[in-house]
Amino acid sequence: MSVLDNAKDAMKSAGEKISDVAEDAKDKLSDAAETAKDKMSDAADKAKADAKVGKAKAEQGATEAKNKAKDKMGK
Repeated sequence: MSVLDNAKDAMKSAGEKISDVAEDAKDKLSDAAETAKDKMSDAADKAKADAKVGKAKAEQGATEAKNKAKDKMGK
């Protein structure tokens, strides 16, 4: 093999390694983005559930107050 062939092989090998590193970085970034998206979705779902619980408690309190007022008027 000539020096030129050795240099060509070395450059090809370096290019493949760079490509592998870039692909790994892309995969890691993609995974991190997916994890962040899942966490945000979970947080949004929890906030919605908390809001529904708060609404239900408020409605329950209003119903109880309305029933107490009816009872007082009926006596």
